[in-house]
Amino acid sequence: MMISIIYGGNQTGVCFELYQSILKRLNQSNPHVFNLQQMDLPFILYNGYNSELTEQQQNIIAILNQSDTFIFIYPLYWFNMPPIMKSFIDQTFWPEHAFSFKHKQYFKKGLWKDKKAIILYTQGGPEVFHKFKKRMGYHVLKYPLNLSGIYQITTYHLDNLNRSKHKKDTTEKLIKRLTMKVGRNLGL
Repeated sequence: MMISIIYGGNQTGVCFELYQSILKRLNQSNPHVFNLQQMDLPFILYNGYNSELTEQQQNIIAILNQSDTFIFIYPLYWFNMPPIMKSFIDQTFWPEHAFSFKHKQYFKKGLWKDKKAIILYTQGGPEVFHKFKKRMGYHVLKYPLNLSGIYQITTYHLDNLNRSKHKKDTTEKLIKRLTMKVGRNLGL
């Protein structure tokens, strides 16, 4: 099984600790890792989808094409994914590679229909606030996944991270528990 991990958070903090824990757990699987803050990924498609694919985009898309599972890890900012994660989606979920309107290969017939996704996000406040906003930080990613044919999606979250009740040892336990769940989901 080939796994791609797409990490869209900072290089410190709870989301980073979760990312590190997932990496350690999946080390034997030799996953492809995209740490977006360490990549020189442009934020803008200057000519929209009329742009020529760069060599970097072609390489990333080739890896994603080979992957069976995508694992997205990111913090929620204002109930949404970080801009760097949105840019990754814009740059890599490319027409004629992830889906095709031309050949009617989208949604259930999408080019990545045999893949699955695992989404892990962290947030400072309670998940109930995210639910009031219709889980926007998840749905913004769900749509491109679905358009590409990916419907087998599992979502996990760590919330209330800014509350004083979450001490370091509690957070570490939550990260360990979530990491175990992801491992079980992958059959590891």
